[in-house]
Amino acid sequence: MIISTTWLAEYVRWDAPVDELVRRLLMSGLNHEATWQVGADTAIDIEVTSNRPDCLGHVGVAREVAVLFDRPLHIPAPRLVEAAVPASAAIAVEIVDPDVCPHYTARVIRGVRVGPSPAWLADRLRTIGIEPVNNVVDVTNYVMMECGQPLHAFDLAKLRGRRIVVRRACDGETFRAINHKEYSLTAGMAVIADAEGPVALAGVMGGAESEIATDTVDVLLESAQFAPLVVRAAARGLVLMSASSYRFERGPDPAAVEWASRRAAALIQELAGGEVLAGVVEAGTLAGGRATIDLRAARVEEVLGVPVSAGRQAEILTGLGFVKEAACSERCRWQAPSWRRDVTREIDLVEEIARIEGYDKVPEDRPIHAKPVEQSAREKTIRVAGEVLVAAGLCEAMTRSVVSEAFEATASPWTALPPRRVSPALVRGADRLRRTLLPSLLEACGHNRAVGAPHGDLFEVARAYLDRGGNAAGDSPLEEPLLVSLVTGGAYARAKGLAEGVIRRLGGVVVFRRGALDLFTPGRAAEIVLERAGEAPERVGVVGEVSDEVLARFGLEGPVSAAELRLDLLEISGSQPRKLVPPSEFPAVQRDLNLVVDQGMAWAELERAIRQAPGAARMLESLDLEQVWEDAERLGAGKKSLVVALRFRSQTGTISSDESKRLIDAIVASCGQACGAVLRG
Repeated sequence: MIISTTWLAEYVRWDAPVDELVRRLLMSGLNHEATWQVGADTAIDIEVTSNRPDCLGHVGVAREVAVLFDRPLHIPAPRLVEAAVPASAAIAVEIVDPDVCPHYTARVIRGVRVGPSPAWLADRLRTIGIEPVNNVVDVTNYVMMECGQPLHAFDLAKLRGRRIVVRRACDGETFRAINHKEYSLTAGMAVIADAEGPVALAGVMGGAESEIATDTVDVLLESAQFAPLVVRAAARGLVLMSASSYRFERGPDPAAVEWASRRAAALIQELAGGEVLAGVVEAGTLAGGRATIDLRAARVEEVLGVPVSAGRQAEILTGLGFVKEAACSERCRWQAPSWRRDVTREIDLVEEIARIEGYDKVPEDRPIHAKPVEQSAREKTIRVAGEVLVAAGLCEAMTRSVVSEAFEATASPWTALPPRRVSPALVRGADRLRRTLLPSLLEACGHNRAVGAPHGDLFEVARAYLDRGGNAAGDSPLEEPLLVSLVTGGAYARAKGLAEGVIRRLGGVVVFRRGALDLFTPGRAAEIVLERAGEAPERVGVVGEVSDEVLARFGLEGPVSAAELRLDLLEISGSQPRKLVPPSEFPAVQRDLNLVVDQGMAWAELERAIRQAPGAARMLESLDLEQVWEDAERLGAGKKSLVVALRFRSQTGTISSDESKRLIDAIVASCGQACGAVLRG
């Protein structure tokens, strides 16, 4: 935002050099970019953060200066001389889609004389980098840069049917902008139309057919409120950004819609003559409320570490436009001004007081009594999952949520519905919301190996976006599960162990069931099912060895394994307290079992049977599958041998040979009953 010091002085007078003005604005949050002379004027370029659209106009900056220098603020009151004829006799306004335009107003000025602007107006516009056009157009630009509310002036005679209709564009509908380029519109965009077609792209740019020209006599002045997301999508989709779209994307002050309309009409009448028809033609209602916030006087010192008197707090907030609604000895209730919709909490008020009072007044050595913030169950779950995977040697990755069509050719473990499209594409070539994180991680691994980092195993915690498919009215069309995905070099067992380690660390008990997914090699994949007492089993993940076809797509060579878990379904487990158990002082007992089972028997079923054997939960320290062997002649047709390594240990004493034998007998019996397993002779 470029401001003119001559223009700024119209609203507030400060007794300090420009350098001091810049310093104080910088300390209050408006960073300084550059300063330069333009004739007798000085231009100051300041950086305005996206949450401060009120400072995208000279009045907003003047309000800051008035509080910082303790000077009065003078905002001009528009004075209109209106004709007896009502504006509604000249134009009708209709909003077809209130979701793209909550409120629209139109004023009519008849009999104007279009010509050059006076020197004072042209000079101020040139100082801030806007080239003058004519007195009518220059007034709309002047008022926009004054208060931050964009305006547009139409040649009333060129509006067919004397009618304004605010609606969504039709797919393929064309529009010729004032830059004299033609654009093809989509249904997601909003247009200002007359009785026959678009005359402006709402919130972005006016049309060439209805622009103000030297022969214009009657003017329709638009001042409206447009939906920020709709304006942003249109500006980016057509690569047609403007000063108006920049402001509408951030949400101007709703109260400025009427003020800006009156101010511009008065200036046009002053500089171009003509008569302003009585009243304003409007449709819809203004959107946006004003927050009410309680502020404890003692809270300011608790946060800043320095006292700020209650009187000084009230002085600062009142100067910034906040209105005191109620007060008691300990707290005050404040209503935020319409132009500060970013202020909704007590801490926001504390920040306002701090930046005006001056951060430089906060001593560096003053202790601040801070209370630790309790982590939510979701935050704990994410932290624990990351700790497990980092401890196992994996590196955390961050990849984009939008992917290309090639990525979405890989099936998602969570839905068969196609991905949602993003228009316009947020990244060139990437216009789909991903339904799984695994392809992104595989691409990252492929890139790492291509640059000589072959051993970088990766994981990521992020959201996927799943189409709900026929969701009920009012619900979000997307489900956004929180996932943790990992890709590791090595066989299927490594990825399976990592996934199981995460779940067990979160307090869950899982079983692995045979599954199939296009991403994985047939027979080398499983679904991960979470079991909770009193609840039905729930599918929370997949794991498997990535197929050669998929590896080739990402420039990888096998073996590579991967897993993906739904952390949002594991969150309840993450809130359970952990118990610290000291290592046992007594020796371990190791035994190997050679069990013969049917060839189709899954290891997960056998493992489950072993863990459920009487005494195993108390004594079994570790369980590993050492070997799988198949030999039809020795074992029989359709049979396989599994060599299982068991380690027992007690917390209370040394395990005797009799106890060890009873445990082994119980495990063999459990495996026989559950899996039909027998000891190999």
